[in-house]
Amino acid sequence: MEHIFREIKSQFYFRQRNSIDFPAHIHDDIELVFVEKGNGTAWCDGKPYTLTDGTWFLVFPNQVHRYTDFETGDYYVLILKASDLLRYQQVFRTGAPENATHRFQDNNSFRFLLEAALQEFLCDGFSEIIAAYLTALFGKLLPHFPVVKSGFQRDNVLKILEYCSTHYKEDLTVESVASQLQISRSCISHIFSDRISMSFSDYINSLRLSEATVTMKNQNYTITEIANLSGFPTIRTFNRAFQKHYAMTPSEYRKRWLAK
Repeated sequence: MEHIFREIKSQFYFRQRNSIDFPAHIHDDIELVFVEKGNGTAWCDGKPYTLTDGTWFLVFPNQVHRYTDFETGDYYVLILKASDLLRYQQVFRTGAPENATHRFQDNNSFRFLLEAALQEFLCDGFSEIIAAYLTALFGKLLPHFPVVKSGFQRDNVLKILEYCSTHYKEDLTVESVASQLQISRSCISHIFSDRISMSFSDYINSLRLSEATVTMKNQNYTITEIANLSGFPTIRTFNRAFQKHYAMTPSEYRKRWLAK
């Protein structure tokens, strides 16, 4: 896992990765994922999408999204601002795609533009050349992602996710978050069920597990210490959440990571 919600929120991000497993997050940027090889489930505004070889997944600004159960593969992840695509930035203000995925019979021309932009970025950072490649890429992609008007209010979603991402190591409950943010308990429950499609406790655990998998790379900490540092109240709760999410124990996960 990676804390994209906290770390990449306002930065241009472009990488080729062997895995994607990010907890629910929201930002003002466009997020594009291309699956060269692999599969898993991506969620956007509460709707699940199965991503397989050759799938494009497009998230518009201010849509809640997350990635789960992705196997090791080859994934391109691009996060950029609408202002980086001046020709199309108005499109991203009118709503969001009715369907967040598309697969083409022939991806060659799309991949060429994506890979050319990535190579330029890795050599020289963001530039007008990259913007030109990406403008051409989105010019080809956007007709396949028809936009419908969006009527949701994102303010409460943003407040809740930002608060949780800062305080997830504490003893958080729906009631405590509702009290802190002065938002009704029913509103928070509705947001997690409809916009994020996971329970409040599962979301908090996903943030804690993200922290745990990073800390686990430091062999100076025991599994019990990692559980405490990540915000889990007991080692039993940590083991149960870890097993549920990764289908293995924390010790097994650490052994696999050390064997790489």
